[in-house]
Amino acid sequence: MKKRKRILLFYLLLTISFSSCSLLGIHIKVHNPKKAGKEPKFNQETILLGELTPVRESFDVVFYGLDIQLHPEEKTLGGWVEIRAKALVDIDSIQIDLEKSLRINEIRFGSREGATLKYTRIFRAVYLKMDHQIKKGQTFSVHVNYDGKPIIARKPPWAGGLVWKKDKEKNAWAGVACESEGASIWFPCKDHTSDEPDSSLMRFSIAEKNLMVISNGVLQAIDENATYKSFTWKVNNPINTYNITFYLGNFERIDDSYTGLKGQTLSINHYVLKPNVSKAKEHFKQVKNHLLVYEQLYGEFPWYDDGLKLVESPYSGKEHQSGIAYGNGFKNDLYGKEDYIMLHETGHEWFGNAISVADLADVWLQEGVTTYGEVLYLEKEYGSNLAYNHLLFYRWTIKNKRPVVGPSGRRYFDYHDGDVYVKGAWTLHTLRNQIANDSIFLKIMQTFYDDYKYKTTSTAQFIQTVNSVTNKNYNWLFNQYLFERKAPVFEYYISKDGYLYYRWMNTAVDFNKIKVPFTIENDATLYDVFPSSKVQRYKLKEGTNFTSEVAVDNSSALFGKSKNRKLLQKYEATDRSK
Repeated sequence: MKKRKRILLFYLLLTISFSSCSLLGIHIKVHNPKKAGKEPKFNQETILLGELTPVRESFDVVFYGLDIQLHPEEKTLGGWVEIRAKALVDIDSIQIDLEKSLRINEIRFGSREGATLKYTRIFRAVYLKMDHQIKKGQTFSVHVNYDGKPIIARKPPWAGGLVWKKDKEKNAWAGVACESEGASIWFPCKDHTSDEPDSSLMRFSIAEKNLMVISNGVLQAIDENATYKSFTWKVNNPINTYNITFYLGNFERIDDSYTGLKGQTLSINHYVLKPNVSKAKEHFKQVKNHLLVYEQLYGEFPWYDDGLKLVESPYSGKEHQSGIAYGNGFKNDLYGKEDYIMLHETGHEWFGNAISVADLADVWLQEGVTTYGEVLYLEKEYGSNLAYNHLLFYRWTIKNKRPVVGPSGRRYFDYHDGDVYVKGAWTLHTLRNQIANDSIFLKIMQTFYDDYKYKTTSTAQFIQTVNSVTNKNYNWLFNQYLFERKAPVFEYYISKDGYLYYRWMNTAVDFNKIKVPFTIENDATLYDVFPSSKVQRYKLKEGTNFTSEVAVDNSSALFGKSKNRKLLQKYEATDRSK
């Protein structure tokens, strides 16, 4: 049995590649390390980037207009960016953000020819002084001209930045991934996940006229002059700024389409490096089944007016809205059946893109929900056994070093800690089994999607949706799995007189509603108990050997087990004190 487990683990490690997933540790049993993970230290730059101060809360961005030249040989970029916004209060000054290594040449009000605005810079924060007061409700724009050499990604897409590479034919091949770092590492913006523009227009210009630049949304125009060839793309929907992206390369387009559940036609236009066109044409067809199943699970695909594309990228993958980065080598690496990158990143179009978190402290709602979406997809297409094996592998990688919900107001997302993915997924699995009604569970996911589509959201709003749909209070479950770092542990001990003493360890008093099924060695009887933090006892069959092993079924909830000889004494001490 142990050999089979090692073989399964080895197979899974070989066959699964992770896009935006973390570097994973392996623990066959549920593991609670004695020491918590180190608390992150936040410097002033991180605080200025993460906090919603009055000079950031005072305006709502409604539009970004990028007009940027890319210089792959020099690894530089620059141009104009328009930030159009609505004043939420009377405004004298605002904060926007731009990586401090990028040079600001000028900032104008209203247009590129408008009044010059004065500004000061502290790290990435750029404080603009308006030349007159902007009244509440007024729409205004600032136009920033900048240039420079953006930071280079150390380990894309996890440790992000710009990626400048060459393809096998020595053509420039470039892109950007910046979820953790923020979009201000490469263009000026209000770099806070709570504020998404209603629409965006991106124009990218390059001197290499044999190449293409792909971005989010719909291609509006390709034009060129004596110096540059330019590609203009439009996004018709809200988009979080780290999802605004570009891909530069020697691409060829592959056209396809998908018919949705309501009969709508989705335009699909993939872009791959020219040598890979023939294999991509066949391999990329599976994305249509991913779309179909996710629509069945959650609801309508959110971007029928913006289309969908997979773009071959110089890194493994990223969920860039309507323009997914794909770098997985055109292989079905998920049990030989599906392309993991395609399946996972497509799922983000629902949770991560259509629904985005207002603060990365709640990023499990993007990553954990999408990870559990893989399980739901596998279950629907290949059955519950494969789906649960997939989920079991993820349980082995849970670290329990920090709470799943992180520190707020700090733009904190540490790619080393994958619990936002895997423990987030197991939280949903535990919730699903506690509800014990898949129709209600899916109604929760669909209601949450319908209510917060094209908006930003939070853990509190998800819990509110769960409680509203079920008409029950599940705060106890989320408090344990999201806000406490340790997983529950079922402690037990069998006494010589045939009693099972048991309790939960690492839980609050109200964590007492999860059923623990168990069997005793050499006894076919299936028992079940509802532990709490208080020691309880259960009379077993006559003749039960107190040295017998207890086998618990924790396939439906996240918890570990541990034998504790002291439970008998604790129970007796509690009983005497009554």
